[in-house]
Amino acid sequence: MPLRALAPLVLLLLAQAASAAPLPDTILLSPEVMARTKQRYLERDPAVMPAVQELLREADRCVTAPAEAVVLKPAPPPGGDMHDYWSLAPYWWPDPNRLGGLPYVRRDGRRNPDADGDKFDRRRMNRMSRDALTLALAWYLTGNDQYAGKGCALVWSWCCDRLTRTNPNLKYGQSRPGVAEGTSAGIIETRDLIRVAEAGRILNPSPLWSDVETRKLAEWFKEYAHWLLTSDLGREAAAAANNQGTWYDAQLAVFALYAGDKSLARSIVNTVEIRRILPQIKPDGTMPEELKRTRSRHYTFFNLEAFFVLAEAGERLGIDLWRAGGPGTGSIKAALDAAAPFIDPQTAWPHGETGRFDPFLFTPLFHRAALVYKDDRYLDHLKALPEEGRRTDRALLFY
Repeated sequence: MPLRALAPLVLLLLAQAASAAPLPDTILLSPEVMARTKQRYLERDPAVMPAVQELLREADRCVTAPAEAVVLKPAPPPGGDMHDYWSLAPYWWPDPNRLGGLPYVRRDGRRNPDADGDKFDRRRMNRMSRDALTLALAWYLTGNDQYAGKGCALVWSWCCDRLTRTNPNLKYGQSRPGVAEGTSAGIIETRDLIRVAEAGRILNPSPLWSDVETRKLAEWFKEYAHWLLTSDLGREAAAAANNQGTWYDAQLAVFALYAGDKSLARSIVNTVEIRRILPQIKPDGTMPEELKRTRSRHYTFFNLEAFFVLAEAGERLGIDLWRAGGPGTGSIKAALDAAAPFIDPQTAWPHGETGRFDPFLFTPLFHRAALVYKDDRYLDHLKALPEEGRRTDRALLFY
């Protein structure tokens, strides 16, 4: 029998094996959805193949992309240690009325391009975390060890290797030249490391991921969680009454789960309804603290994303935040229902100036909501977005 004739049989056997394989041990992504997507990929289901092909194209790029490490910036932050993460507050600019531009002044919604330059670590960490998760997902679907090898290397370099690892603190996050060497607002940037925790869980069964890497990554998250809980900047971020506070909780919950500290994760998630949902979300679903921002549409969905992370972490702990709140109070569902009609950038936003807004950053919320609330009407909101973007959106695969 020619090999070409055997191909459908091989794919069928692979699909049957995938359906019998253990579910992936994820923190946020649905193991059941991931397993079902893997089976559909092996069966070459045309409904998912455009999104899979886009994911694999991106993974191929990641394999050849340069290594990322916090020590690769050209000069250290004020403390002199290249291992310390350093970033520039994105909405702070040199004062044109002062010699040398100091102290910097705030222009909300106008991003200073210097914040994205190689002098600072912001984009470096963003690229690393994005690529690590992309590679982990591509390995999960295909079993290609090239993807696993590069994903493991990225996580090892950023969090584990003694020569290149990042110190588990954010003393110099979102610095404001002439004002502050670091701010509590910078802590929101390590939300990117949520993707690293998820990548670590997905890659764990790979022969290229070692027990040493698991232990060192867990230690890193444990040390960083301790810094978040005990430092002045961490306590200030915890007290924030907007998306910064929500993302603080989301990070702590995920990092604690990866480190095996379910007690800490549970203590965070158990207080979300009282400390975050009810104060931030009004009964009509609006979030006034986010509506104050210049980019209020973006920040509304951005805060919702943090709430979804917390609700997903809650699922692992047997705590239902999806239905927290109730009639006459705010809730995650109420916030999504209020924002959902405005995912299309062409739909007029009724809360003032919109600013830059990328709807595909937030499409996973709609796929997950359709699953959680058993209501496909959430997916109807996405039909207004460009068809090509929807066909290749990885949210189709993993949410």
